[in-house]
Order: sequence, then structure tokens, then C-alpha cells
Amino acid sequence: MEKLSEIISKKVVALAEGEEVGYILSPIFLTDGSALVGFVICDGESEVEKFLDACDVVSYSGEQVFITSILAMQNLEAEQQSNPLGKIVYDENGVNLGRVRECLLEKNKVKKLLTDRCEIMQKNIAFIGKDFVIFKKYKKNSKKNIKNNKKMLNFSKISPKVEILNQINLQNQQLNFSSSLPIKVAANKSRLIGKTLTKNIFGYNNEIIAKKDEKITEKIINRAIKHDKLNFLFFFSK
Repeated sequence: MEKLSEIISKKVVALAEGEEVGYILSPIFLTDGSALVGFVICDGESEVEKFLDACDVVSYSGEQVFITSILAMQNLEAEQQSNPLGKIVYDENGVNLGRVRECLLEKNKVKKLLTDRCEIMQKNIAFIGKDFVIFKKYKKNSKKNIKNNKKMLNFSKISPKVEILNQINLQNQQLNFSSSLPIKVAANKSRLIGKTLTKNIFGYNNEIIAKKDEKITEKIINRAIKHDKLNFLFFFSK
């Protein structure tokens, strides 16, 4: 199985031309979450975005994604929103099932989503919306559906103590991360221009908005502000 998080930001190489054509900016899925349709490919220099059909990917290998040819890339006609990464999953009663951290793929078919609280099989995804993923509604009084519901969410095997412990560990990790970052007071964003990034910076949907070793420009700063990631530019630049 392929992990979606490991595919995003990889460089794309066209085999027919032997040329690097950009990097994977973000994935595009069917709205029912059943399959990966393709990718938004961004040219690192011109920042022009193109659409690549997932069927034209030959292989995901190492740091590169290999495609058949430059001709496989098409114009991106409209903004796509069906990327599950980073979105919260709600069931039909509005219960929060966690934020999507990973998507497992097999031959471009979605097998399951992993949130920070549970695992959700593809057949249990109703649709992937612009802001949230919706868990498929079950018919009442169906023993089979109730059994599948428990199995997919792994709630039947999780004791309250374990669930509480996991939440505490997650909070501690977030606190440790925030406390380990240097504090900048009254930072001036203009001071960022010309500095070099020390790691990749990702946006709301796990799309890359700035790359490691890239020089920070005003364009990158504006992009980071849109994704509420300006503080990351301060933290991870030199």
C-alpha cells in the first residue's frame, strides 16, 4: 500500500523526455472517497499548476514520482477540494471521529483513512467535502452494520482508559512541540525575505506551500498567511 503523505511533495519525472517537470502539490479524489483521481503538479520555477491523471503515474519510487510523458499533464480547469488529509471526520450525528492524518492507497483505490482517533474503511466514507469528511450513515436495527461500525472504528476494542490516555499523550506531544519552538516577540515579516527554509512547510490540506532550502519571498509569505503558517516561516528559517 502507498501512504498518501509520502507521495505529496515528491518530484515528478517524465520518462519519455527524461525531464523533471515539477512536484506534487496536492491530490484529487472522487468525492465519495473511493479512488485517487490524480494530482495537482506545480512547476517549481514558474509555479504554474497542471493536472496529472493518476493512471499516467508509472511508479512511486524513492524521492520521485515517474510519469509516462510531459504530454500526460493537462491544464487545471478548476480548484479541487476533495483531498481528505487534514480534514475532520464527522458521523451522521455530528460526532467528531478525529482529523485525517493518513490515507492508504492500493492501485489508486482508497483502502482506508487513518485519523488521530480511529481507522475508517473506504466503504464507510459518505463523501469528502470542502471542509470535512462525512462518515456513511448506517441503517438502524441492522446487526451487520452495527458490527461493521464497531470493527471499522475499532471502538469495541478500545477501553475508556486507553482512549483517555491516547488523548493525554496527544496533548503532551502538542505541548512539547510548541514549547520546543523558539519564541519570537513582535516579529517583522519583512525580515523573512531572503532567509532560507530549513524544512518543508505544509498547508491546511497537507499541500506543500514552501520547500526546504528555498529562499523566502513575499509570495511565499502571502501563501503562508493564507494557511495560517506564518509562524512556521519564523521557526524554520535561517
